[in-house]
Amino acid sequence: MADPRFYDSKGPFSIAQIEQLTKATLKAGDREVQVWDLAPLDRATPRHLAYCEGPRFGAALRDTKATAVFVTPQMAGRVPEGVLALECVKPSMAFAQMAHAFYPDAALIWSVNQPPVQSISPSARIGEGTVIAPGVFLGENVEIGRMAVIGPGSVIGRGVQIGNGTHVGAHVSISHALIGDNCSIHPGARIGQDGFGYVNTPAGHFKIPQLGRVIIQDNVVVGANVTIDRGAMSDTVVGEGTRFDNLVQIGHNARTGRHCIIVSQAGLSGSAEIEDFVVIGGQVGVSGHVKVGKGAFIAGKSGVTRSLEGGKVYGGFPARPVEQWRREVGVVARMAKAGKSKTEQTDND
Repeated sequence: MADPRFYDSKGPFSIAQIEQLTKATLKAGDREVQVWDLAPLDRATPRHLAYCEGPRFGAALRDTKATAVFVTPQMAGRVPEGVLALECVKPSMAFAQMAHAFYPDAALIWSVNQPPVQSISPSARIGEGTVIAPGVFLGENVEIGRMAVIGPGSVIGRGVQIGNGTHVGAHVSISHALIGDNCSIHPGARIGQDGFGYVNTPAGHFKIPQLGRVIIQDNVVVGANVTIDRGAMSDTVVGEGTRFDNLVQIGHNARTGRHCIIVSQAGLSGSAEIEDFVVIGGQVGVSGHVKVGKGAFIAGKSGVTRSLEGGKVYGGFPARPVEQWRREVGVVARMAKAGKSKTEQTDND
């Protein structure tokens, strides 16, 4: 399900070819069936190849519409009727291998068949009143709206869309992204680069191609040297009106709601979800696959390791309601003070 504006597919592949490339085994079914693309279990259609890593994805496996699924032998019996079960020891590794096969050039910001010969592609479309500063690279089929600004030295990869009135500062790189109207992207920002995704194996860390996009809605401010990774298979999404301070990191597949504030040196791990009007203080870390509810406030230097309800103030590590955190800090401080006093009294004796 990779967006063809950004990725060139080498598919389709037959089940027999997939077996050969991944060492997976089809115990029953037609090996001449072809698969045209990759998708997560819950978004797959009869043209797609998916994978199921373990029992916690059992519900998604039960309902999947994929043509074929990589599964462990223990999960093979739970593959629904009509879906081909490709048995293997590590489904995520087999899926990553096929992602490389389908999209060997996923990291390129131009088509492998059309390397750039000039800094602004003839197929780029630039709206009325837009300013393109010296030293800018615009890839094929880039679309930039009216009254926008692209600062000097910036690089805009193929297929990127930038809305009306959006200002892109100097030395910004944008790829695999769709950006709305009236955004402000400050110098040095990096949008749409590879997410940090690997399969751990005894031989080392095997790179998972990142085949998603970055979606930035209208009126977003992206501070200097912010990094927003594109999704692995789905999208990284930044909601309307959100504000990022400098040096913020947004991991792949993360989502922020509308009108959030994220302060300098904070980071969202992959697949974290931040609902509307959340405020995240400086140097906060949010773990992957957790959700922070609407209107929550996370105090600086906190660590969010589990999902948090909206409308409350949190602090500490792990982050908990701020009143509880302050009481605990106070108790520890009093205990430390009492212990110090006893030590000093013993020394004097």
